[in-house]
Amino acid sequence: MRILAIDRGHVSFVDIDFKSGAKKTIILPTFPLDSRFMSTSSSNHDYECEYMLPTSYETVRVLVFSVSPIVSVVARIFDSRSGHFDIVMEAPMSKHEDSASRGDLYTVPWNYKAFEDPSADRFWLQIEATDVMGRTTLTELRPFSVNGIGARLAWAWKEFFVMGCQWAALYYPILWSLLFVLLLLLLIPKALLLFSRKQYTFKNFIAEKDFINAIVWLLQELCRFPMFWFGFLGYLFHLILFPWLIGKVYTESEDGGYMTYMGWVVKSSRGWEKHDYVGPPDIMVTVLPHLLFVVLPALLVTAALIVEKGAHRHHFLSCSARKEDDYDSQNKGSIKYDYESSKRSKFHFRERWIWKVLLVLCMAICWRHFKNCIALMKAYEMNPLHFPGYSLGIALLLSYAIYNTQRA
Repeated sequence: MRILAIDRGHVSFVDIDFKSGAKKTIILPTFPLDSRFMSTSSSNHDYECEYMLPTSYETVRVLVFSVSPIVSVVARIFDSRSGHFDIVMEAPMSKHEDSASRGDLYTVPWNYKAFEDPSADRFWLQIEATDVMGRTTLTELRPFSVNGIGARLAWAWKEFFVMGCQWAALYYPILWSLLFVLLLLLLIPKALLLFSRKQYTFKNFIAEKDFINAIVWLLQELCRFPMFWFGFLGYLFHLILFPWLIGKVYTESEDGGYMTYMGWVVKSSRGWEKHDYVGPPDIMVTVLPHLLFVVLPALLVTAALIVEKGAHRHHFLSCSARKEDDYDSQNKGSIKYDYESSKRSKFHFRERWIWKVLLVLCMAICWRHFKNCIALMKAYEMNPLHFPGYSLGIALLLSYAIYNTQRA
């Protein structure tokens, strides 16, 4: 959970992790700001040139939320120039009785000019609060800069992926790149199958084992089955041309809207104003994962199922072919052939471990897809009839592929 405070235009926040248990006391320093998360630059020049109340810059301020009454709050400032945290200020804070905030506001005067420095992380602030039960709560050390210089924040890869990337600007390039790749995977093998003299088959792959030949052979086998090829092509055009789902966007309005890859098309709560393509965050987390983790894997797995069926049949027929000796009797040979064929058929049925692995992958894709559908149904108060193409298209294609390839 994140608690946000706005103190005369200065935005500060604190994150609470409830996995470690409920917090008895929560402390949120509102000024000076953490130099790692400053949204705007605020220097001493701003303080001197603009008309502001003295308490807006001449006091250290903190909000305290506690289940028990607080008996003391202490502000400490440390200097890290020597490489160690040397305390340079320690002062008790007094409660501001006229606070209009939900928490208790504590302040203490300070000489902010004494902490001017070109470094964004030389001075560090820490607040300590003690309640009537004797429990002490300390905030983490947080750097601040009176000069308004932002400190560089070292992001981990996951943090950069979520907060550092400009997803609003990257959405359409990523979207059209994914759609372009999916269309190429369907159209290029089909064009080669119709207009090229060279055909990519299992025999060619055995003779010349190459990654490109394997991919083209994989997708070309999909093109030989019109049901699957037209099914995936039609599903892609459905996602481009038609609404993905219909749901209720506003909680206070009974009118619903529909979602496309460009956004939600909804009416305002007043009923007469129409908003086109709103809600980019909802669209990004729905469209991109669906194309990347559902549609693309489903296309490749379906092609792999078809290829596995053809390769298994080729292997079975090559093992079944044998020459009959001239001196064997017809009945004896027929009985022996029937027995060995039955035995070999059962052996190869148990041997199709690749098909079983692909079956597990199909189940994983469907599980992820239906998990997303359930989340969308809860979020927008829908049922499967509100988005049949989106919710059932991939599942039906994979189900038919499994049924069609279970017997070689």
